Parts: sequence; C-alpha cells; structure tokens
Amino acid sequence: MSDNIYKGRGNASMHADFVDFINYVFGFNGNDRDFIKLLPKLYKPEYHPCENNYVVTEDGKLKAAIGVFPRELDVMGETLKVTGVGNVAVHPYSRSKGYMRELLGRAVRDMIADGVDISDLGGLRQRYGYFSYEVASPVCVFELNHTCLRHSFAGVPLEPLGFVEITDPDDQLLDRIFALHSKKPLHMLRSRESFLDVARSWSKKLFAIVDGERFVGYFIDRLDELTLADIKDFDRVVRCYVDKRGSASLKLPLGESELISAAERICDDVRMVNDQNYTVFHWKKVVGAFLRLKAETAGLADGELSFLVHGVAGDEAFGITVRDGKALITESHGREIALDHREAVAYFFGLVSPKRMQSGLASSWFPLPLFIDSADHV
Repeated sequence: MSDNIYKGRGNASMHADFVDFINYVFGFNGNDRDFIKLLPKLYKPEYHPCENNYVVTEDGKLKAAIGVFPRELDVMGETLKVTGVGNVAVHPYSRSKGYMRELLGRAVRDMIADGVDISDLGGLRQRYGYFSYEVASPVCVFELNHTCLRHSFAGVPLEPLGFVEITDPDDQLLDRIFALHSKKPLHMLRSRESFLDVARSWSKKLFAIVDGERFVGYFIDRLDELTLADIKDFDRVVRCYVDKRGSASLKLPLGESELISAAERICDDVRMVNDQNYTVFHWKKVVGAFLRLKAETAGLADGELSFLVHGVAGDEAFGITVRDGKALITESHGREIALDHREAVAYFFGLVSPKRMQSGLASSWFPLPLFIDSADHV
C-alpha cells in the first residue's frame, strides 16, 4: 500500500479524472453511458461534483469516491435539509481496504455536524444498514393497460391531448411546469435554471401536457412525477398516455391521495413497495413535518403517543398529540415507545414495522408520506 494516501473532500481540479474514475468503476463507456449524460444535474462541472465527494487517492490516483449531494425539501412550507448519497465507487484493485466504510462513516458524521435532517440513497438494505439507513417511503404502483381502460371507459370516446417534449431551457412551457411543481405540498426545491437538468436525470425526458392552448400539467418518462393543474384531467391523461405507449406503471407516494383515488378506480392491479433507503437525524422536526402533511392529505385520528428514539445523532424524546385532526409535536408524556435508529425509520416511514403493529393508533398514523421524486434521486 502506498504511503501517500489522501482521504477527504475532492476538489474541482479532479473533475476529468473523477468522471473517468466513476465511469470506469460502474462500467460506463463514456459515450452512450456516462455519468454526465445520466445525471447532468450532479456531474456537470458547474454543479461541483468533486467538492460534493469524499475521495481516497493513492499517489494522486483516485481509488474511492462517495458523493454526498445537498438538496432542500419543501414539506408544507417547511424546509428540510436533505443529502443524497451516490456514486459509491471503489477501484476493483482497492477493495477490502475499508475505504467505502471509512468514507461513508465520515460522511454521516459530517451530515450530523452540518445540521442535515434527512439523507437518502439507493442500494442494498443490509449493506447500508451499517450506516443507519433503512428502507422506507411506501409508494403505490398502479398497473394500467389497454384492457383495463377499455373496461373502465366502455363507450366513452377518447379525447386526445398533446404531450410536448421539453428540450429548450427557455421554453415558456417550462415556466408553467416550474410554477406548478413549486406549488406542490411536497417537493424538492429546484431552481428554474437547473429544472430541465433535474427532470432529465436517469436519461429520461420531460413532457408538458397540453389541450390546445391550455396547460394541463407535466410528467417525466412513463408518467413519473405526474403533476396536474386540475385532478379532473387525470382519466384523460392516463388514457392518452396508454393509447400512445401501450401501458404504464404509475408510481404514486402516499401523500398524493387524490391521484391514488383516481388511479385505484381504473387500474388493473396495484402493489405497495418501499421506494428508497433513508436515515433521519432530527426526529422531532422530520416526523412533525410529515405528520402535518398527512393531516392535510389523508387525515389523522385523535390521540397521543410518546417516543424515545435512540438515534445515530443522539437520543430524542418527544410526544405526538392529535386533536381535531391537527398534529403537534410535544414534550414526552411518559410511557414512551422506545425505538432504535433503524427501527424508528421503519416505524415512522416504512411499509413494514412489527413494533408499529402492536399499536392501533400508531398503525393509523404511520407510515408518514416521506417521499423524494425519482428525478431528485442521486
């Protein structure tokens, strides 16, 4: 092993070598498969990807990198600091040296010190469980096809809509899309300037939905992030999409109660799955924000419970009181439900929590509608 080892933040001078390195580790050829093409919102030089990475170099050569990308999530007007972890990469000849474990452990400690509220990543549950992440964020996945829609709308003529791909950052339709996205009760804060790069993450395309001159809404490939100015257009949008594409798997988070109700009426099948791995550093703040979102979108039964969470950032004791459907985070009332860190992620935000099943009130409140749109994943 080299004696000349650096472990810490990357810097802008590394950009070309850094992109070559992560392309190599992930098997991308740098042409049709390339991190800048796949995620322009993160890996263009102007978005400072190296500065947002923890790296290991040996004799100046990159051997490991872990990206930690800051974002802000708006929940009913409250802003949460969120980091997404990506490009977890170790050179094949440098594996088993503990670089990934060391860098991600350092990243989590820095997130706590920097006041981050939530962090998310994709990947294997048990692998990232060592670092406090747990699967969470239930979504409903609705299967839609010609057959189920033919039965659902028997005798009802199809009224066509236009799906306009947005490729020009100066397109006026993008202004309408940006404004509609910014009004959602749960959304990642995106700048107008970066919106198109974000929407085109994962090699996807952004479409405006129009009815002549009327702006109806927008979606990203395969009806991701479907957002409508008026829920009354849902049936028509789905029918037109399936008519053009043949089928759709429509993924909707729990907070999209109106869209869920509309999709359930006409789908062929539906399933629920956890969407991502999450960790939480400020339990009272995050649980409180999503309780208010659930109260607004689905309702909450009156009652009160107290919790003691043994979190990776420290213990937090707090109570939850719901009166007349309004939720408040309060001081602990005693008789606390004790949860370790990953257990708490599943209890408050996951699809399955054995401990939550022991309480009828908790099962009615949770899981909360934590969700990050796939375009905002890293």
